[in-house]
Amino acid sequence: MRAYMTRNKSILSRLLPLTDLILALCCAYIAPSVTHFIAPYLGWDSLADFNIFTASPFLAGAAVAAVPVVLRVVGFYHRANLQRKSSGVRQLIAFVIYYLGFFGLYQVIAPDTTSIFVNHIILVSLVLITLCLYLRFSLLQTLQLHTRTGRNHLRRIILAGSQEDIDKEWDALPDFWKRRLTPVGRIIAGEADQQEVQKLIEEKHVQQLMLCGGLKAYHDMAETINRCELQGIDIYVHLSENHPVSLRSVVSEIGDQRVLILTSSPVYSWQMFFKNVIDKTLALLGIIGTSPLWLIAAIGIKISDPNGKIFYRQQRSGLYGKPFGMWKFRSMYSDADKRLDEIKAKYGNEMNGPIFKLTNDPRIFRFGHFIRKTSIDELPQLINVLTGDMSLVGPRPLPTYETAEFPEIRQRRRLSVKPGLTCYWQIEDRSDSNDFDNMINKDLKYIDNWNIWTDFVLILRTIPAVLFGKGAK
Repeated sequence: MRAYMTRNKSILSRLLPLTDLILALCCAYIAPSVTHFIAPYLGWDSLADFNIFTASPFLAGAAVAAVPVVLRVVGFYHRANLQRKSSGVRQLIAFVIYYLGFFGLYQVIAPDTTSIFVNHIILVSLVLITLCLYLRFSLLQTLQLHTRTGRNHLRRIILAGSQEDIDKEWDALPDFWKRRLTPVGRIIAGEADQQEVQKLIEEKHVQQLMLCGGLKAYHDMAETINRCELQGIDIYVHLSENHPVSLRSVVSEIGDQRVLILTSSPVYSWQMFFKNVIDKTLALLGIIGTSPLWLIAAIGIKISDPNGKIFYRQQRSGLYGKPFGMWKFRSMYSDADKRLDEIKAKYGNEMNGPIFKLTNDPRIFRFGHFIRKTSIDELPQLINVLTGDMSLVGPRPLPTYETAEFPEIRQRRRLSVKPGLTCYWQIEDRSDSNDFDNMINKDLKYIDNWNIWTDFVLILRTIPAVLFGKGAK
């Protein structure tokens, strides 16, 4: 079954990037003339008109060709451009940052290939492209909403589920979306008479069934769903607030069978491929670049506690909870694990939830405080990144015994991605926050909104957090 909206979205998903590429090409083509015209008013040096593709073909061509790719990465084509205008503006701002980042990187690599005048052209072309994209976005959205809210374009739908779920979730839909629909009946879970359902479908010419109440409603209304599917009626499942915001479906074929895959974790894509490449590359460079610190740490640990080992390897919960040995420089006395229960009983726990955290833990020796404060103790985890057990960015791996004590099953979703050296909580709170739920929510925020740009930003934010020892104890 292929829904009308799915077909329509598929067409738009092909036409919109092509349209935007043409717009970008046109903007880049006229940018030199516009720059030449406005240069005297802005006090810019001016040169004779020329075509940017002739002056700097690689620079202009590569950037313009990347326009539809970058727009897709930032989510500009999400929901066929029917997202709120504020979302569109945020995505275009992200596009501008990517665009400027590309040119900045190009000028670092080839600093003598562009003149000031060409830089001005690049700035003008960026402004023109962004304005044209926003105008195209606004006009298309207005046109779509206008044509789909006309009397002959309203989609006739049945609302199904419990009475409470129907009232709650229909009211929660934005007005601009509800204006495209006209409910012609309700089917209450447990009260559905299939003959009455069929009569309603035929008399009201129903086009869509909207299930309210999430996947539970899908189970409760199985017979009605099957009836609608046989007749080619689209089925929308309104997910409840408890479902991950990133939950998405993929239809795949296995032999002659088709399967529906529901996933709320990042799927393998070119972004995930580059994440793995970046992980391995930066981890190897990190080990080489920080090797003097490894020597300092080894000497300091042996002086502080000669009887213990330099490295400490603890069983942590990895991807989907699979245990792995996480490496650290040892910062505690060699009998620290045996004294854990004693310390908990004597000093309590500063962190709510199953995670144990204690400021001035007496099991930490003096040099251990130093390597913790400077995050030097975390450096051996670069080995875990190289072996594939960890990533540079991801939720911090917890000891297996702490994971086993999670009070809510939803909290285990933080295990659906590889654990990492740094993430939102590590940068923004770390030991400054004793709220276990806050840590979980920030980990889920990372999973729900992940893309390669998120990792890049978090890596950059980690540098000052480490240098200034934010939250480290």
